[in-house]
Amino acid sequence: MPRHLILHILFLLCLVQRSIAQISETVYNTDSGVSHWIVSDILQDSKGFIWFSTWNGLNRFDGYEFRQVKSYPGDGADICSEVIRQMALDETGNIICITEDGFFKLDARTYRLTSGFGKSKYIFPKNTCPVSFRDREGNLWQVGRYGVTKASSAEHPAQLVEDTEGVQARAFLLDKGSRLWLATKEDECIRLYNRSRRLVGYLGRDGRFHREKTPFGYRAYSMMQARNGDIWIGCKPGALLRLRSRHDGTYEIKELGKEELPCNVIYHIVDDSAGRLWFATFGGGVACIEYPALEEPSFVTFPMKDIADGKVKVRRIYPTHSGNIVCATTNGLILGIVDKKDLRKTVFRRLVRNGNDEGSLAGNALMDVVGDKAGRIFIATENNGIDVTDEKTLFSAKPSFRHYNTANSSLTSDACHALALKDAGRLLIVSTDRVMDFSPEKDETVTYSSTFWNAESHFSEERPLQLSPDSWLFGQEQGAYIATRRSMDVPGYVPPLLFTELAVSGKRSRLDVCNTDTIVIGTDERNFSLSFATLDYTDNSEILYRTRLDSAPWSHASKDRSLTFYDLQPREHILEVQSTDRYGRWVKNTRRLLIVVKPHWYETLWARFLGWLIVVAMITGAVYTVFHVRELHRQRHELLEKYMALLDKSAGSGGNTPAKEIVEELPSDIPAADRKFLDRVKEYIEENISNSDANIDDMASFAATSRSNLNRKLRSLVGITAAQLLIDARMQRAAQLLGGDEGVEKLSVSEVAYRCGYSDSRYFARCFKQKYGVTPSCFSAESEKE
Repeated sequence: MPRHLILHILFLLCLVQRSIAQISETVYNTDSGVSHWIVSDILQDSKGFIWFSTWNGLNRFDGYEFRQVKSYPGDGADICSEVIRQMALDETGNIICITEDGFFKLDARTYRLTSGFGKSKYIFPKNTCPVSFRDREGNLWQVGRYGVTKASSAEHPAQLVEDTEGVQARAFLLDKGSRLWLATKEDECIRLYNRSRRLVGYLGRDGRFHREKTPFGYRAYSMMQARNGDIWIGCKPGALLRLRSRHDGTYEIKELGKEELPCNVIYHIVDDSAGRLWFATFGGGVACIEYPALEEPSFVTFPMKDIADGKVKVRRIYPTHSGNIVCATTNGLILGIVDKKDLRKTVFRRLVRNGNDEGSLAGNALMDVVGDKAGRIFIATENNGIDVTDEKTLFSAKPSFRHYNTANSSLTSDACHALALKDAGRLLIVSTDRVMDFSPEKDETVTYSSTFWNAESHFSEERPLQLSPDSWLFGQEQGAYIATRRSMDVPGYVPPLLFTELAVSGKRSRLDVCNTDTIVIGTDERNFSLSFATLDYTDNSEILYRTRLDSAPWSHASKDRSLTFYDLQPREHILEVQSTDRYGRWVKNTRRLLIVVKPHWYETLWARFLGWLIVVAMITGAVYTVFHVRELHRQRHELLEKYMALLDKSAGSGGNTPAKEIVEELPSDIPAADRKFLDRVKEYIEENISNSDANIDDMASFAATSRSNLNRKLRSLVGITAAQLLIDARMQRAAQLLGGDEGVEKLSVSEVAYRCGYSDSRYFARCFKQKYGVTPSCFSAESEKE
């Protein structure tokens, strides 16, 4: 009995010592953002914020930043001093502060300071010793001489496997008896644990398990159990060992392949559907044993001389559903099309990254490859995320991959050391300092950072091992850790997420945004930023946040705690923010904020309607103008044709067309004054068509008007100037004379030019050709032919 009592006491002392070692202290002072090095009091409000009263006003702390609350000129508060001696919460949650000159109050809802309280209304106990305060998470805050010290005790959901602390867990095996074999690197030990995960002993070179720590003598990098129960161990430095059990529970240890294997550094051992064993060597490609149950099995090696001169460094092998193999190497992916009749005829092909092909491998340095029941194949790259494909596409003439990385997915790291299938399409991705639980279909990632495992996390390259339906084993440089499904998927404490500040350029920041679910943004406030924080005072270093606006897809998870908006559209927007807990698990603390952006007057519905109305009116006016101008041109053209026809008729009758006939042939809608005007112009043209000295001034005088009015009037009626009308009349007369119309004497070109008022026959010929496109001579000749 005393012996058991002593053991129990020693066990409790170990637990106490370990818990004490996990207590961390953080000092907050002016370097941290506190407004004064003298802190007089500490409290926590109903929202969860921590408040410091200092000799320079109030300080609100959200776990990340201190924000000062002070009085300002014109704020309505008659506060003479903000050297706060003590503070307390009243019955409504407001903060009452006592200073040397009286009391003032901070309204917890509006964050406004008010004064005018009598000293007799509130009674504060005197502080005779340094203030200490314990928050709702159990952290202890102690006021010191130059600031505040916070003592917190960190808890890690993952459980350290017994006797693995401080050594790298490098290889795992769960045998058919559900016992755990665990190989560590530095001490070269292989530990055996029973079903309860209690340490049974250490495997020695003699094949026995010893209670005291016994080195195995080799650094095991891979362990697996064949179908016949033999345990195969691949080591580095090189050795391939087979453990065959004896009747007394010990093992016969035999080294194989020493002469046959091109490289005895074994990184991975796996069996395929036919029971063959495949070995990944780090420098000699792959090897295979077709009949591993034999006492002296023979190896089949594959030179691969055309691939890296046969010095292929293979990290992992994945046997596909159809019997082929996929190898992850340090320089690309090697595909093996296995010949089922003759293993030696297996054909190998290497795939590497092609910078000009978007669908090629993301990188050549590959760490792991696994496949699921749906036929998908997942490939882990060293620094470029994961690639996904299927066997049919992979073994086709042009294989392609879909890439997942931090740039295009929810992954939080591109460094992938190892992969393991979890369940329901989810994938466990081991990175350098974290484990990511990733769903490719939903693009969702849960990141288990160092706070989930240990104060420091550096993961090894070993795959996670599923110990049971509800627990997984992970290897680190600091030991082996077990994570249960409950600890990974079921959050415990859900920290509150609050908006902490609304900052508008040129205006004072609003801290009361934490108390509202709606903010109104004025027309001059559209450039603003919102800050938020998850209140976790124990450890918020690994908390991630994601946001979305108006039901858009979630943003990438990051540690950013603010959003900046530029010229947000005038309407109602819904902003959603969600965070993880301190262990990286997404929790149900989504915070929604309705953002109402007021429009400028020109952005209102009525202004837009008026704008559209103006646009429609302008388009209608433009269309009407176009058609109206076309109609005017048509009318002028018709009038000109009729007018020229009258001139032609008058010329044929010797210029004796009666005025009454002219009036009848012109359109009836022309005013009488315009008809009289046109008649005078016509009369002048008829009388002076052969006069080379005829000019526009004489025409204007004859028509009893000015030169400018003559041109304006003719433009409005027939669409041409007086000079052009005279030229057209002369050209029309010349065509009659050259064409030999009936009743018209046919004349020479010179005579025609003279009769039409041209003293220079060459100039006449140029004008005629410009009008009709042919010379007068050609025109006359063509008329004779007709």
